[in-house]
Amino acid sequence: MSRLSGFGLAAAALVITLITATASFAAPPPPGAAAIDPAMRTAGMKAAPGLITEANVPCTLADARELGTGTAADKSQTTIYEIACKEGLGYIIGKETKAGAPLLTYNCLQTSLPMADGKPNTLACALPANANPAQGLQPIVAQSGRNCTVDKARYLGPTPDKQVYEVSCQNGQGLVLLVPIAGGAPEADNCLAYGGAAGAIKCTLTTADQEIAPLDAIAASSGKCAAVKTKRYVLTTTDGSDYFEVACGDGKGYMLQVDHTGKLADTIACAEAFQIGGGCTLTDARQALTQQNAVYTDLSKKAGFDCAVSKYALFPSTDPTKDIVEVACSNRPDGGVGIFPAHGPAHVFDCLRSQDEGYKCSYTPVEALFPHLDAELKAKNKGGCVVSGARPFARGDDGSDFVEVACADGGPGWVLVYPVGAASPSELRNCVEVAKLAGGCQLPSNRKKT
Repeated sequence: MSRLSGFGLAAAALVITLITATASFAAPPPPGAAAIDPAMRTAGMKAAPGLITEANVPCTLADARELGTGTAADKSQTTIYEIACKEGLGYIIGKETKAGAPLLTYNCLQTSLPMADGKPNTLACALPANANPAQGLQPIVAQSGRNCTVDKARYLGPTPDKQVYEVSCQNGQGLVLLVPIAGGAPEADNCLAYGGAAGAIKCTLTTADQEIAPLDAIAASSGKCAAVKTKRYVLTTTDGSDYFEVACGDGKGYMLQVDHTGKLADTIACAEAFQIGGGCTLTDARQALTQQNAVYTDLSKKAGFDCAVSKYALFPSTDPTKDIVEVACSNRPDGGVGIFPAHGPAHVFDCLRSQDEGYKCSYTPVEALFPHLDAELKAKNKGGCVVSGARPFARGDDGSDFVEVACADGGPGWVLVYPVGAASPSELRNCVEVAKLAGGCQLPSNRKKT
């Protein structure tokens, strides 16, 4: 699932190649040194357009200079140029006099690495526009879709088909940037994806604590975890999503999916997250389920539904601040569907009314609701009807729920009408009265009488 697994073989063979020119070039002037020789700049600007085309690098020319000439590794005469680009990332390009020889092309982050002996690289970029080569990666990071203002960067080396960089962002996040050598969209992974001790790629510009620090605010934005007790990175998927586990101060645990822009995409309770990276480890899944049972028991009772929750299942919700949960109860045969918002009143619907609301129970058979319906009919002076069948009838325009019941003695059936938020029906209607509503009564014994 993790992109890291797909990158592992290439990363294992990663070799950082330092540029070792055999020609003798003067070291670039340090910051504040004398200005670049105008003649060298003129020569560079003249050669640069052809070099950009031949090297096929993404560059709109901003500045250029010629560094000098020397002998390349194959003994060919080579002229070295520095080019600055409006896109950001500058280049050092070597052109041999030998016909047909390929250009030697490096970007300014590559040449910022010291030589093998630790001395400054004689091919380091020195044009003013290339003074901060890390900023040259900003447009490339933006193409990856990551929300990152580049602070620092370093070149890690090549794989067979990519150039690899480490980037630190001003918000504390660290990224590994993978740029296809042949062109195409770059990818940017969270540095935490490369945290294994045996990995060939190591992030050093940021720490794991810095990278995971924003998770507290992200968890709070879910509306389900106001205080994070412990947290950990889990994995990164191929769509750029990062998954984190959080254990919250109230005993609940969640997996958080954070999209490539850094925004919360999904909040998954640990009891439902066994398929993600091996599941939660910061909370015991069984204990977490027990704790959640107690939480939903308390919420159900506060909503007026006396249920000692024995098990539960979450319904998908587009509102991250609201839990929609089917509950089964150990103290009664019928369960229900609770809608528990982070703020505001909660409601628990029985497993017939819940279908009018769009949620079908799987723990409670319809027969388990018959005693409850018998009691509601008796409260409406219809105690002669012992319920033998029931179904959700319809939802009214005002949000009220309609439930149809059939009677075991063969007497006329009824439709119970529940106002919004009410636990008991406000009225009963017979099947003749609702014959023109929602197709009328449909239970077999009721259809014979209408």
